[in-house]
Amino acid sequence: MPNPSLLKAAGYGSFLFAIKHAASGKQFQSLRQFQELPNIAYTCSMVGWYQGSAFLVLTALLNLHWAQNPKFLEDPLGRTMAALLVLIAWSSSAWYLRRGVKASGTLTAAAGIFQAWAAFR
Repeated sequence: MPNPSLLKAAGYGSFLFAIKHAASGKQFQSLRQFQELPNIAYTCSMVGWYQGSAFLVLTALLNLHWAQNPKFLEDPLGRTMAALLVLIAWSSSAWYLRRGVKASGTLTAAAGIFQAWAAFR
């Protein structure tokens, strides 16, 4: 059965990551090149960035819920949700790293590893 302490750590870590993620958007959104994007690219980039932050909050809430009831992760639906969180983290990490954004890629890969460990240990 998954360890509730690890799931809590994953939950609180995801909250911190969400805050950092949302705040770091200003770093690239203030670039002249970003400001000059066509409307559709600008809009989709802004929405997507903050949807990513909301995804991290949802990840935190799921982990905190699982910490209260670790048996949920023995259910196929719970395991599928946890696996999807890991898959999204690793896919995002690969994209960041392929595009040369090493800090975000490394942090996201580590978050995926910790998520897998917390949920599937």
